[in-house]
Amino acid sequence: MHWAAFPRRFPSPVPVQNTGYLPAKEDWIDRAFLSCNFSLILSGEGEFHRMGVRREVIAPCVITQWPGEHVRYGPSTGSTWEEFYLIYGPEHMAAFRSMRLVNTDRPLWSIHNLAEVRVHVDELRAVMKAAQPESTVDRVDRICERLVLETLLPTAHTGDTVVEKIIRQLRKDLAQPWDFATVARRHGMSASTLRRRWFEATGESPGRFLLNLRIRQACRLLAETRLPIGEIAAQTGFEDAMYFSRRFRIETRCTPSDYRRRNASGMH
Repeated sequence: MHWAAFPRRFPSPVPVQNTGYLPAKEDWIDRAFLSCNFSLILSGEGEFHRMGVRREVIAPCVITQWPGEHVRYGPSTGSTWEEFYLIYGPEHMAAFRSMRLVNTDRPLWSIHNLAEVRVHVDELRAVMKAAQPESTVDRVDRICERLVLETLLPTAHTGDTVVEKIIRQLRKDLAQPWDFATVARRHGMSASTLRRRWFEATGESPGRFLLNLRIRQACRLLAETRLPIGEIAAQTGFEDAMYFSRRFRIETRCTPSDYRRRNASGMH
């Protein structure tokens, strides 16, 4: 479906040019595109070649094509894959970069929440059949943007049940002075093994993950309650209010008092 011809009443920073659905793609692409493309591979497998690097394609994932780059890709020999693609004009690359939806150093990524992605794909496929596409084009732009975002968002599950169990415990009691070496022994592993599994599951160390949880909860309490800063520090696991204030300023670039002043939610 070609969308570029239709005027927008509510212009998006990234208006989509074309969308398409290939339920059983079997041919290979071997060319350079002038456009900025997202190809969502929903099922199947194959290969993606870019800048001399061969990457294995295992659905669900996204492969991308940037203006002027020669790429080769397609399903494994004798098989097909299911693909939904979005095509944008090259002039929108800067907008995609500013929205952090494009990283040319990462031309392929896995989709972790396929069910949610399929909801938006099905919605787009239905809109593509509209009798009056000019009446739906603004909605299409937003659905496409949301679709790309959904492919990048992590799932609520880390894939590691032990790490998930510990994270639930952290959330329930941020005030506890957590010792991850003790936590690791409690779960029958070494501290280094827990650290490795934690990083693989979350992309952060256990200590950094806990600190981020504590700072985010402190932000909520500052904005949503009248609790004294010392009490907020205690509830989020900082025994010393002065240290809490220093750490909070390092992480958020403002003091707890400034954060409350700027973000207090309707308190009288």
